Amino acid sequence: MSTRFVIILSLLAIAAIVSTLAYRAHSRQSDLQARALAEAQFQNDALAAIEQEARQMLLAAATAAVAARGSPDQLDGCGPAFQEVGRSNSLFAGLTAFDLQGLPLCTGPATWLKKVEPRLLERALASEGFVVGEHTVAETIAKRVLPFAQPFYDRDHRALGVVVTMIELDRLARRLARNWRMEDSIITIADRSANILVRLPNSGSWVGRRLPDELVSVLRLPTPGTTKVALASGDRIEAVGYIPLDPPPSDLFVSVGFQTTSVIGELKRSLRRSVMPVTLVLLAAGLLVVLLPHPRRE
Repeated sequence: MSTRFVIILSLLAIAAIVSTLAYRAHSRQSDLQARALAEAQFQNDALAAIEQEARQMLLAAATAAVAARGSPDQLDGCGPAFQEVGRSNSLFAGLTAFDLQGLPLCTGPATWLKKVEPRLLERALASEGFVVGEHTVAETIAKRVLPFAQPFYDRDHRALGVVVTMIELDRLARRLARNWRMEDSIITIADRSANILVRLPNSGSWVGRRLPDELVSVLRLPTPGTTKVALASGDRIEAVGYIPLDPPPSDLFVSVGFQTTSVIGELKRSLRRSVMPVTLVLLAAGLLVVLLPHPRRE
């Protein structure tokens, strides 16, 4: 048996083992991505339910604001109906109707919401419907919040202003945590500018950060999908399923990820554990076959 033949057999054995390990690692990642996508859809449905609550609240408030026809000197609220809307939706913080210049017309039970961001006002009026804002800090209450807005009109469909409410992001995180079914998963909610709103676990330390570039690149894709995010901890990745901005609830991005070893990392680990010792044994055996004296035929 020649040395070349032994080396070729050893290389073929290594190639077969490496291919098997790579296939197993890739299959595991694909399975995790499928689980992540299904869980992302589940979390997206939970987020859509919260958005629907905000829609209904603002629609009721807009109806009350139109009926009251408030003015800037009526800061104590647009009548009992407007006050009741605020009290019956405890998930949300603040409720105020603003005129076209952003001046408050009337408020709910909490009177601290007296300013509306110009961009939110413009987007709401331009959309002629419900809009989701972006991560911001409500300075009056020193809370990180996500605002929602809804324009309201007179009988001739002329815009009178917008109604605005907000949800505190720590409260949003607690609400979504009720549906956190897989504790080894990572749930991320972001706004249209890729600002992180909620990240479970440890949401507080992540709020306001920017999404990783791998997720920013899929933020505005038309349909849900899967991707991978490289982690700083070496040969590990996050297998991610995501719902981009376009599918309802619009303007909110949802992803769910599971951390696992990358294909390269899995190969490195397996090579250290098993392949190298086996290969050394094969090489040693081959060398013995070559070097040991062979009986001569007479």
